[in-house]
Amino acid sequence: MNAVIKEQYEAQGYALVSGLIPLEVIERGEEAMWRAVEADPRDPTTWTKARPFAQTLEEPALAACYTPELLAMAALLAEDDPVIFTAPTHVLALNVFPDPAAEWKMPHPHIDHAIKEHGHFTFPRAFRIATMLYLNDVPVHGGGTVVWPGSHRKIEALAKSDPVKYALMYDLNRDLALAGIGEPLELTPKRGDVLFYHYLLAHAGSGNVSDRPRFAMNRKW
Repeated sequence: MNAVIKEQYEAQGYALVSGLIPLEVIERGEEAMWRAVEADPRDPTTWTKARPFAQTLEEPALAACYTPELLAMAALLAEDDPVIFTAPTHVLALNVFPDPAAEWKMPHPHIDHAIKEHGHFTFPRAFRIATMLYLNDVPVHGGGTVVWPGSHRKIEALAKSDPVKYALMYDLNRDLALAGIGEPLELTPKRGDVLFYHYLLAHAGSGNVSDRPRFAMNRKW
């Protein structure tokens, strides 16, 4: 199974993997997230868009979702020393609360670590691998991550076509349209799924027009 996952990751630039986190661990994590955002899952009036999209949280039940199995998969796909892949003490929550009255639109792609002021270089890789860990089921147009399959190879080719011009991730991100990244795919993960993605994969968050929040956490190594 790991060989199949690795093959997909190398070909597509991402892999959505199930079974790395026990159900009871995910359930405790979701409960902890509701507490952290100070919202009641039974009372939609407590779900407010005013809550920040990104929050850094120190919560043991959320950190526990980064299981040894998840860390081992990250090391396998990133092809790096497993000792580097440690569980966090703080997590970065990326939650998308619903706005059923909004119109869902396909988002624009980007690559991570492309903030100009941060000055991240394209080569060697800005980070080893990134993950999105989903704490609940994500329906269609429910805030799922959008990916451009195979775009990591096309973006890498663009970067190598002019190493000076694209020395920084910021400049590479600005010219994604020149890479011919193909068609987007909206992912609809299940509770406990983990999305592993390459540092040059074009991707984007999306709006949530469902009737439930989307709870997820992002981590890079």
